[in-house]
Amino acid sequence: MRQWLNNKFGTNFGEDDLKNIKDFSLIWNVFEDNVCGNNFSIQRLQQDLVNRNIDVNLFANHLTYFKNRYIKNGTFTNRFHFLNFRPNDSQQLVEAVLLGTDTNPNNIILAIAIIVYRFRNNLFHGLKEVQYIDQQNENFEMANNFLTTLIDNF
Repeated sequence: MRQWLNNKFGTNFGEDDLKNIKDFSLIWNVFEDNVCGNNFSIQRLQQDLVNRNIDVNLFANHLTYFKNRYIKNGTFTNRFHFLNFRPNDSQQLVEAVLLGTDTNPNNIILAIAIIVYRFRNNLFHGLKEVQYIDQQNENFEMANNFLTTLIDNF
């Protein structure tokens, strides 16, 4: 597949350039099956988190990563807008968590999950340009780590 992409789009992806992005499909599948009963929704995860006592400290690195990615000098970067939030994606909750005004542990986990969900939608619905998809590898590495940590603690 990598060679086909390189030929089709004039790219020069190595195997490691796409590893985390390719792994994401499988990990999202496991997450949606094991945590979401085969039907992810923000509201459902929010309700399920209320009934759990997950240590938010497990997600400190994830939160720091996304704060560094999306906040600069107390304001949102252009990258944040490219998450392409939809009306029901709880953008205000994500903003409050990233700005540090919402420190509720369940909301922190939910906000990170929403960011990962936006990665999923942007990837699966073709909003990520294939020629530059390797630039998303670190984002998907963080997303995969977040999902596996959440699965293991759910």
